[in-house]
Amino acid sequence: MSGDPLETARQALAPGETLIWADRPGLHAYARTKFPQVIRGVLGLAVIAGLHWYGYVPDWRSSTENALLFGFLAAAGLYCVVLVVAPNIARHAARSMVYAVTDRRVMILSFWPFRLERSFAPAELDEPRAMADEGGRGNVIFLERKLGWWRRSAGGSYQIEGFFGIADAPRVAAEIAKLRDPGDPDPFKDED
Repeated sequence: MSGDPLETARQALAPGETLIWADRPGLHAYARTKFPQVIRGVLGLAVIAGLHWYGYVPDWRSSTENALLFGFLAAAGLYCVVLVVAPNIARHAARSMVYAVTDRRVMILSFWPFRLERSFAPAELDEPRAMADEGGRGNVIFLERKLGWWRRSAGGSYQIEGFFGIADAPRVAAEIAKLRDPGDPDPFKDED
């Protein structure tokens, strides 16, 4: 991964694909997207602490069942701690992310902790929503789906995809809208 987001995005292009826009997420804006996970992590830790306080956490040395329950509570506690520090993890991950819009798709490229490329075809996109301040810096949400109950997790009940903390958010939203609905390719076509 190079330091230039444009060059990084160009390396991920398919043959014949044209890059329209690329940038990195804002560190703090991307970290704020993990705030719901912090709330869930704090609540989980409060429940585990309450169990411990009232003596419901068993002595793991007394029996196999107690050892299994203790192991489960320890794993749940570790998971809750990870949720609490999720914004710090996200801030670190944002340093190695690149957002891109091409003439064929919208991409989110991530290079930490491992390489991951998420692409969204025009048919998958919702109408983009730009939320920007006076300087144009802000967020563009281009996919928001309610997840089925079987897919919900500590991340929430919605799949929300977007570009967070980017410069000129309204312009990027307009580019995504053009990609999503390019209009009639042949305006002179006869309608029967």
